This record gives sequence, structure tokens and C-alpha cells, in this order.
Amino acid sequence: MSEPNRKKTFVDPQVQGALVRRLIMHWIGFFVLASLVAFVLQVLSDPFQPISDHLQQVWWTQGPFLLAALFLLPVFVLDTIKLSHRFVGPINRLQCTIRSIADGNMPTKLKFRDFDFWQSLADDFNQMIDRLRSDGNSCEEAADEDEPAAV
Repeated sequence: MSEPNRKKTFVDPQVQGALVRRLIMHWIGFFVLASLVAFVLQVLSDPFQPISDHLQQVWWTQGPFLLAALFLLPVFVLDTIKLSHRFVGPINRLQCTIRSIADGNMPTKLKFRDFDFWQSLADDFNQMIDRLRSDGNSCEEAADEDEPAAV
């Protein structure tokens, strides 16, 4: 089954933004470390060459790898946003439903997309709604029985 699209991909900027920032920090750390290791290995291979020769040699030997890593960063960011959408979207939907109930609207059952996380959360929420409805009906019936019949 295909995955239905939500209108927004960046649903919760606080959560998804934190994930993207963390991913970028990790990527930069990896990129700097990989570059540094490549440079140190180059210098250790012939320590008496000038630094400019070492930098040029690192560029020619490791440059394609570093460029590939650089071009992969946007792919990593987009994939992180898409993955986070699968757990942020359902929580956002739950939050909107709870706000709606708090505003006095009738509770509606939750249905998350098939590929979303937290499916059991929707099931538990729906069981709670069913239970509240059935308890509410029995309480209303009991209240009606206590009132004297209208003559």
C-alpha cells in the first residue's frame, strides 16, 4: 500500500529541527575527523615534504570521498526529516485530537498512516475513547433513572 502524503513534512520544528541539527553536528564531526585522519596519514607517509604538497596529495587521493560525503549531507537531512515525520506526525495528530476534546468537541478515533510509528498508541487511545463513551452512557442512564418522571 502506498504511503498517503501529509500536507506538511516538517510537522514539529522543535523535534524535527533538533534531529536535523544533531545529524548535521554528527556529520560535521565525522567530516572533520575523516579529513584530519587523511591529512595525518599523508604527512606520516613522508614527513619531510612541504605541507602544500601534502594538502595537494590528500585532495587528489581523498577528495572524491570528501566530495561524496559533502553531497550526501542533504540526502541525510531529507531522510531524517522523512523518518521523523513517521513518529512526529502521529504525536501531532494525537495532540490536536486532545486539544479538540479539551475544547469540548466530541472525541474522534485516531487513525495513523500504515507506515507511521505509534500504531499501538492509536489503538490504546481508541480503546480509551470507547470506554469513556460506554461509561458516559451508563452514567447518563443512571442519572436519568434518578430524576423523577415528568408528569
